[in-house]
Amino acid sequence: MENTVLVVEDNEINRELLVAILEDTYHVLEADNGKKALEILRKLKNEVSAVITDLVMPEMDGYQFLEEYSSSPELSTIPVIVSTSQSDSESEVKCLEYGAWDFIKKPYNAQIIRFRVKNVIERSELYALRKLRYQEQFDELTGIYIKNMFIQQTKKMLMENPDTDFMLLHFDIYQFQIYNSVFGMREGDNLLRHIADMLKRLAKKEKCATYCHIEADAYCVCMPAAGQEILQKMMDDFQKDFRIYQRDYDIRGNMGVFYIEDKTVTIDSMIDHAKLASKECKGNYIQNYYIYTKEMAESLQEAQSLANDMERAMKEEQFVLYLQPKYGLTSSELEGAEILTRWQTPDGMISPGKFIPVFEKNGQIMKLDYYIWEQSCKLIRSWLDRGFEPYPVSVNISRVSMYNPRVAEEIYELTQKYDIPLKLFQLELTESAYTDNPGAIKKAMQRLREYGFTILMDDFGSGYSSLNVLKDITVDVLKLDMKFMASSGSENQKRSESIVANVVHLAKDLHLPVIAEGVEEIEQVKFLNSVGCEYGQGYYFAKPMPVAEYEKLAFNL
Repeated sequence: MENTVLVVEDNEINRELLVAILEDTYHVLEADNGKKALEILRKLKNEVSAVITDLVMPEMDGYQFLEEYSSSPELSTIPVIVSTSQSDSESEVKCLEYGAWDFIKKPYNAQIIRFRVKNVIERSELYALRKLRYQEQFDELTGIYIKNMFIQQTKKMLMENPDTDFMLLHFDIYQFQIYNSVFGMREGDNLLRHIADMLKRLAKKEKCATYCHIEADAYCVCMPAAGQEILQKMMDDFQKDFRIYQRDYDIRGNMGVFYIEDKTVTIDSMIDHAKLASKECKGNYIQNYYIYTKEMAESLQEAQSLANDMERAMKEEQFVLYLQPKYGLTSSELEGAEILTRWQTPDGMISPGKFIPVFEKNGQIMKLDYYIWEQSCKLIRSWLDRGFEPYPVSVNISRVSMYNPRVAEEIYELTQKYDIPLKLFQLELTESAYTDNPGAIKKAMQRLREYGFTILMDDFGSGYSSLNVLKDITVDVLKLDMKFMASSGSENQKRSESIVANVVHLAKDLHLPVIAEGVEEIEQVKFLNSVGCEYGQGYYFAKPMPVAEYEKLAFNL
């Protein structure tokens, strides 16, 4: 294919002379200033093999052209030869700084021009070839292997060392995106290069090791197997290094470890196993590495299966409502219920303890929340339409749903759609949700209370700063965490009763009713009555039950 050369020269005679020298060998394009030259290059960047440009031109001179050219990654690989009558070294240095490849002097020598154009084109092709070969093996940002090359070299290393036990490590940074947003992309890139240097130093200590940059902030290392003591020291050393590297941010590394027992397993699978183990570290400030186990894969497959089945289950209304009654402790009469959900599949019931954590992790809990709220509104509407006088029911709002800026509006709109009196539709939010994002939670709570909803703080006492939460956020009812309800006769009973008594007294000072969760024994009921607790919920009174069973209880059917 014929190479194309762009001649940029405002002097028509000089431009025609250059065209005449080159047109026997090349296809020649012309521009009379730098601006037009850039337009041509951007349009035909994949076709132009070299540029000859003058320095002194109207509208955009050669220096401005070179400055624009050098700042564009897509153009700066095209070789530029500067045509000049100036012979001072200062001009040459300036041109070289902007990426010029060579110079030709005026008046023109045809033979020299042809050789110099030929040479820069050949050099650029060699440069492009070398760059392509480099990119096929190494990551441009960090200078270490890319994944494909790592797989090749690791496979070779494992086969050449049959008597050595190896492990594959997957390493990444917890919430690297936040680091990028705080310090900027350039500093983020610097951190990625720093991690690559850390891994190089680690690998050099071993008789054989391979390492690579997988993607974003993820890296892999394959090295001789080591015990947990060495793994922990490795992570401790990394954390020390991070504290020195960046004193203004707590950089935390996560590492997944896969011990290679079968060297015929694909390297891709080994990477996946190590990556799966590293995910166990997320948000864990105590343990920053995990070793892969088969149970992790089984758990992941189960979680994926639940996630895949969720949409169909909602359409088929497999998520059914259960109600757990709440009773007055002095009257022993029904005072309301908490609405819970169960997943009834054709193969049997799935426990909330299995599917709720999965949906919270992948975000599907927001859809399930809305579904339960709407089903609850429909249920209350059906009771009203049938002439019943229902007790208030409370529904749960997951901490994930509280990140939805329209959560208050969506709940209110549902109650209006089904014409539900707000006194019958109460809302429960766990105490731990308040500490996740206090600003957003406080705003949403304020909107819900403005609409007229009754707010229950669920699992009160489960957090580390329960009193602080109570100070900052206004609620209507406290639900005492079931962990405080120790069994009678247990060694913790006295301490448990002392804590409960004080919480109830505090609530009374704030004019907040208290519902004790997890009530299972008559002795607990007597004690709660003695300290002034108004309501109880737990297996002593009733287990969660299907709608039909609750209706028999509530409406004497």
